[in-house]
Amino acid sequence: MKEAPKYGLVRAIAFILKLLAWVILVLCVAGAIFGVTLFSRPAPFPSSIAGTGTLVVSLLTGLFWFIPLYAFGSILSLLLNIEENTRAMASETSAYQTADRA
Repeated sequence: MKEAPKYGLVRAIAFILKLLAWVILVLCVAGAIFGVTLFSRPAPFPSSIAGTGTLVVSLLTGLFWFIPLYAFGSILSLLLNIEENTRAMASETSAYQTADRA
């Protein structure tokens, strides 16, 4: 018999962290696309500098936030899977020990 999953809040936090990581990455890619559009706009300073700066800073910021958020969400998921497998193994072991005694 399969037990109900424990640590629902931790599962929710792991999901939210992964979702937030993807949202940040998409927004930063959108910012990079905006940076590409700055290449053709007139500006008080050269638009190629503004476009390149926006493009590079947006992509670096996206990666800077995406990697740790997604990694921490994955680590939480991994820890939950380890806990489930350990609990399942312990219940199987106790079932074998009970069967051996009978």
